Amino acid sequence: MNNITMMLVAWAVGLWPMILEPAILFAAMEVGLASLLMLTLAVLLIRMRASNTARHALQEVAQTLDDVSAQESILRAVAQHASDGLVYHDMEGRILWANPAYCHTMGRSLEEILGRRPQEFCFPPDMKPAEEEIENFRFNPSGYEFNNLVRRPNMRRNGEVFWHEFNLAVVESRDGDDRVVLSSRDVTTQVNREEELKEAQSYLFHAANHDALTALKNRAALLVDIETVLRERRREDRELGLVFIDLDHFKAVNDSNGHAAGDQLLIHVADAMRETAREGDSLCRIGGDEFVMACPGVASFDELQHIADALLDRIRTPIYWADANLSCGASIGIALSNGDNVTAEDLIRSADFALYEAKKPGAPRVARYDALLHERQEVENALMEEFSEALDSDGISFVYQPIMDAQKGEIRAFEALARWQRSNGETVGPDTFLSYAARLNRMADIDFAAIRATTSLVSELQANGHEIRGAFNTSSDALAHPDFMERLEHEACQAGLDAHSLVAEVLETTFFGSDTTDSVAAARIVELRNKGFVVYLDDFGVGYAGLAHLSQLDVSGVKLDRSLISNVNHDRSARIITTSILRLCDELGVGTLAEGVETAEQAAFLVEHGCFRLQGFGIARPMDRASLIAMADARAPIIIPSEQSFAAKSA
Repeated sequence: MNNITMMLVAWAVGLWPMILEPAILFAAMEVGLASLLMLTLAVLLIRMRASNTARHALQEVAQTLDDVSAQESILRAVAQHASDGLVYHDMEGRILWANPAYCHTMGRSLEEILGRRPQEFCFPPDMKPAEEEIENFRFNPSGYEFNNLVRRPNMRRNGEVFWHEFNLAVVESRDGDDRVVLSSRDVTTQVNREEELKEAQSYLFHAANHDALTALKNRAALLVDIETVLRERRREDRELGLVFIDLDHFKAVNDSNGHAAGDQLLIHVADAMRETAREGDSLCRIGGDEFVMACPGVASFDELQHIADALLDRIRTPIYWADANLSCGASIGIALSNGDNVTAEDLIRSADFALYEAKKPGAPRVARYDALLHERQEVENALMEEFSEALDSDGISFVYQPIMDAQKGEIRAFEALARWQRSNGETVGPDTFLSYAARLNRMADIDFAAIRATTSLVSELQANGHEIRGAFNTSSDALAHPDFMERLEHEACQAGLDAHSLVAEVLETTFFGSDTTDSVAAARIVELRNKGFVVYLDDFGVGYAGLAHLSQLDVSGVKLDRSLISNVNHDRSARIITTSILRLCDELGVGTLAEGVETAEQAAFLVEHGCFRLQGFGIARPMDRASLIAMADARAPIIIPSEQSFAAKSA
């Protein structure tokens, strides 16, 4: 009986008799007892409810403990079976626990590493910290490793060095102390692949800007160097002299001594240019046996003449090769910018005009681009005007070079190539008239003509029962043209073709800069692909950054440039780079086509490494429409010549 109850009884028994009569006292006692009973029942009810609440609380606690136990069991299983290494350290770096993956990576048992710091056993000998440094080590939670993925060389117990990638995180233990969790993995394969790709990118970048034989810069790199000077703000800083060199009777050296001798002579010319050049001069093999030296800061013909004469003397010096003395003369054209508002192409063209003058019988070996030659250059402008008229009157024709499916030994595609024959019967080469088109901003007109020619021929071939695609070259001007897609779809519809029958070949040099995804050309490629057209990145490996483009652009495939194919059977580096690119394309699901295939040996190498679409003189040379149709109808097997027979035929 609690205090309240006792007080009520005392009050009921002790006080009331002094006030009330016995009957009243009895009634009052009954009321008191009834009140006491009600109060007791209320207390019992409260205690019962409290008991139920406690029971439910205990059940919830038990369930929570079960859940925590299950969660710990899951986490323990995950940690034990994770493929990534997990390590639990104290703040001094000592290992308190590690999962099997980490032990396997390090080649050590858990017992071997418990209580030790990783620095004691994980580094190669030349990277291992001093004992004092290891002993005084303590994690710094604000350090680099706690906010970034880190890669470092590590060493397994057997001495094998590998690349270890890891990051760190601070956690609080049950006793409230800070601990560090390391998450890691062996990324040696990934690092090796990245190194391969970097090597490939370096090779491709060098190939894009340099001549493979002489290691001089190529035309594209020369144009950049010249334009850099010509864009200087001060007139005197835009002064530039150009020396254009062409070897005399070079073909005779090749014919009498072989191509290897000719190559050696070209290397000799490159060496002569290096010996003559001043610091800052740009040296280029512009193609074949033509070379250019750009000399910034040269403002007079006399100074440029002195450079050209010294270069000519060195070129004429004979070289001893294969028991024979090789020598070759040269003709040189020189031109000056004199700070005038000219372009790199203008300056090269001027020096080229002078070179033609130097090669005339009886002319001096070094000729200057003067006022007289300038007048003759005006004649070329007239030729450009004639070319423009040819474009307006559909005077551009096309030839078609077959593309072979090496798995089936059949022609499965062709590429349309533009040609221009003047009204007088003279044939003008693509290098010439395409430069005209670029200067006239008429590249898109040639591309639209190529689309018409391609769709027409594909339609006829498919009507004859051939499953053959047609490829056409697409310039950046055409891709940026607002009517490009409409015209392409219209021509395909008129010819009764589905989009998959047509291949747009886009030059890699269409894309410049680190981010290609924002360019108009990249957006057009996405549109082409969404509409079902096939898109190949042409001349892959000679553009701004081939691998970056391959990772960013949604292309159907890449067309390996002939510079990657020409030495694939004779140069180890070329083989490594080519196979790396083919493997990368295979992993990315990107198709491959190799151009410039001339020999059976090249074709066999490419097929062995998964490239089955081949194009080049070894397959077939460009031909007219009727010849291609006849070739497809004949279905004759294609026999690619051996290296020896191709060389004999080409000599």
